[in-house]
Amino acid sequence: MLKLRYVDALRGLAILAVVITHTSQFGTNTFLPAMLVHAISRGINGVQLFFFVSAFTLFLSVNARFGKEKHFTGNFFIRRFFRIAPMYYIAIIYYLWQDGFGPRFWLGDALGVTIGNITGNVFFVHGFNAYWINSLVPGGWSIAVEMLFYLIIPFLFSKIKNTQHATVFFLLTLILRFVLDIILRRYHLMQNDMLWYNYLYFYLPSQLPVFALGILFYFVVKENYQPQIKPFAILIAALFLLTQYLGVVLLPDHVFCTIAFFVLALALSKREYKIVVNRFTTYVGKISFSMYLSHFAVLHWLTRFHLIDYLPVHNSTGAVANYTIRLIIVLSASTLISTFLHHFIELPAQRIGYRIIKEREANS
Repeated sequence: MLKLRYVDALRGLAILAVVITHTSQFGTNTFLPAMLVHAISRGINGVQLFFFVSAFTLFLSVNARFGKEKHFTGNFFIRRFFRIAPMYYIAIIYYLWQDGFGPRFWLGDALGVTIGNITGNVFFVHGFNAYWINSLVPGGWSIAVEMLFYLIIPFLFSKIKNTQHATVFFLLTLILRFVLDIILRRYHLMQNDMLWYNYLYFYLPSQLPVFALGILFYFVVKENYQPQIKPFAILIAALFLLTQYLGVVLLPDHVFCTIAFFVLALALSKREYKIVVNRFTTYVGKISFSMYLSHFAVLHWLTRFHLIDYLPVHNSTGAVANYTIRLIIVLSASTLISTFLHHFIELPAQRIGYRIIKEREANS
């Protein structure tokens, strides 16, 4: 498959944004300037950048192998399983050891982690349960969404053939999200309102427009930036944008943010500017999955050993300096741990998947 440095750089930006936000949720952060607080909080949309890049690279990968493998669909799922499952299973074991089986924020009014919750995470179906989706592994909701998206990739690849189709699919995902949001906000399936509203942001239908934009980007690049889109589709897209002025939120905040990522990716696909695409961002991008799962542990242990604050915070200068030191330490520790996990867990697991696929193809 074609290797693109800017794709790794985008993954690097995504994980850096996520770590920046989560680092601000620990320690003393009073007196941080309001503008900085707002900028830091937006780092949470790094997850959408992950989803966007994932959809793009999945279509690249599937296109490169379609028609060349006898067990194309099965091989696709084998690759995806060995890409995600080994590291995620280690994360399940680790965070059960770290946090135990008791109640926690993302369990809401549930008494603790159940066998069903653990089983749901093992089989990647925790995205169907608001109590399970994010309560076992920190950030596990995004893994649930990603794995569910994998299930429909072969179908989407068989149906979406050009920018016209990709645009229509994007618009349909917006409609689906909007309709389900209206229904499910009115008819709650659990008593805990806060947990339910968070679930309606986490679950796949809410994030599907983000993946759809990644697919659309794939076809724009594939068609050499000369997409064939009928005027009617452009008109419908314009109407979607205009609905925002009428108070009809067809384009939620996280989708608007992904549109910005789309534009950034377009620029980088034409020219890999060093301020974005460099050795640091591309390297962090390569180990981003391990870093996503491990940086929560780094923050936990820094807090546990009272190493989360380093300077007295009495004004904005002290607050910024304290946060900056914390961020550098979290990034440094997470990078070291993730480098180890990437080379000794992720890559060996992927090689097992490749050997299984090679044997399947040889035997057939």
